[in-house]
Amino acid sequence: MKNIVYIVLLCVFITACDEEKWLEEEVFSAYTSDNSYSTPQLIDIAVVQLYRNISDIRYGDINTGSTFAFQYTTDCGYNSLNLNSNLNGWGDSIVPENGQVEHFWEKYFKIIYNANVILNRIDAVEYTSEAERNIKIGEAKFFRAYAYRSLVILYGGVPLVLEEITSPKRDFVRASAEAVWEQIIDDLTDATQLLPEADDVEQDGRIAKGVAYHALSEAYIVVEDYPKAIAAASEVIDNLGYELMKVRFGTRSTEPGDVYWDLFRRGNQNRGSGNTEAIYVSQYEFLTPGGEINDLLPRFSLAQYWRLTGNDGVNLFTGPTKRNGGRGIAWWSPSNYVIDQIWENSPGDIRNSEYNVIRDLVVDNPASSYFGQNMVESGALDGVNIPFGRRWPGAIFAKCTPIDNFPEEVVDNQANNSHRDRYVMRLAETYLLRAEAYLLNGNPDAAANDINELRARSSAPLITGGDVTMEFILDERARELFVEEERLLTLMRTGTIVERVRQFNPVHNGTYGSLQIFDHQNVWPIPNRDIIVNSDAVLEQNPDY
Repeated sequence: MKNIVYIVLLCVFITACDEEKWLEEEVFSAYTSDNSYSTPQLIDIAVVQLYRNISDIRYGDINTGSTFAFQYTTDCGYNSLNLNSNLNGWGDSIVPENGQVEHFWEKYFKIIYNANVILNRIDAVEYTSEAERNIKIGEAKFFRAYAYRSLVILYGGVPLVLEEITSPKRDFVRASAEAVWEQIIDDLTDATQLLPEADDVEQDGRIAKGVAYHALSEAYIVVEDYPKAIAAASEVIDNLGYELMKVRFGTRSTEPGDVYWDLFRRGNQNRGSGNTEAIYVSQYEFLTPGGEINDLLPRFSLAQYWRLTGNDGVNLFTGPTKRNGGRGIAWWSPSNYVIDQIWENSPGDIRNSEYNVIRDLVVDNPASSYFGQNMVESGALDGVNIPFGRRWPGAIFAKCTPIDNFPEEVVDNQANNSHRDRYVMRLAETYLLRAEAYLLNGNPDAAANDINELRARSSAPLITGGDVTMEFILDERARELFVEEERLLTLMRTGTIVERVRQFNPVHNGTYGSLQIFDHQNVWPIPNRDIIVNSDAVLEQNPDY
């Protein structure tokens, strides 16, 4: 009887309901593609992800081949795990099926897609301040331009996608490199008008007008509009409140060191800490919930010194220490070009001081016959057959890993955690961009003046216009911006990647190997995977791939 009553009641309930409403799903707590960009706060979350995407690509992407590929594929470094590791051999590695070739294509187009979604949705969002809306538009346009800038340098012309894609699309075609640069300039020009002044940004790490003008200077150099490149750089240098740091400052300024060393100490990178040279700084919040933590530079670039054995057969070090920079794993190492060669015409340069380039370590294992002596100077490594991946590369760069000043957690096996914020753009590079534009515009004396701003700060010998060549500018960039600049993109942009890899990269020039880089590899191939899935149009491959 009870069952019959239940069935009758159920029938009454069903027939009494509006069937369509009864079947309609009401979502109370989930984000969907429709509501994820519906408020200023949600738009800002999406914009913050663009910042994080750039940080991941530059310093925190845990992928042995992709991480620091823009360093170890150049004149300044090499992959030191193994002679044939990852992208060491351009000729064999940089092919359409390569995972790193696919990786960067995908990463940058992801930024473009997300920026397009923000730009498409933001007009429908209710803001109490149009200035706030404009800042978010400016940020999205900058990051779209930044991603396209990286893509067009790496691959040449690529598909131009400027609207949100809401359904499957398989008919992409490549725009010309010229068209891509034109779009980059348009986006950056808009960003210069929409972004705030440096002193008005809402928090450290957010970008201001200077970021867009700096990038615009580089873009105008590429399209050979040198007067506009000079004007854009001059806006940053002269009008937006940035200045080179020329005297000791910051958290460790009372310790032995110099102003260049100060630029890279913990807590010194942001404008909020008094650094007027910083233009764009990636934020890494150690042990902060939600903070970016995977700054891999300290481990990846630091030698495995703690595994070195002397010619007496005893370990030279008791293990990783803060004094020597932590637990290095040497997934890539600096080349002799950046350790020694670039300093030959720059005597007295503080960027090459004992504080900034550490070429010897004190043996700390009491069991070693070399205890208390300098490892290199004493000859402790003489005659020792050390595996390729464990060699002493010749130096530790203090800008890559701190010496004696970072959390204990960074020394142990969890050392992915960051110890400081990282520069993406610094005023020193703006001077070098303007110097490049001056040189290409036929004014080497003005170029020398800009370069001398950096050399005077560094106590290096000053130069004249007769000294300025593109080769000198590339050397000066290495002296000033090693690790900070995406060196691969600089060399590809200037058309010098092939010749400089052959000349200076030790796995190509005969020092450790004679791997090949081919003449056509001034650009990378389009990923074959994307060519195949683009079934409704032809996505053309670059020549000779």
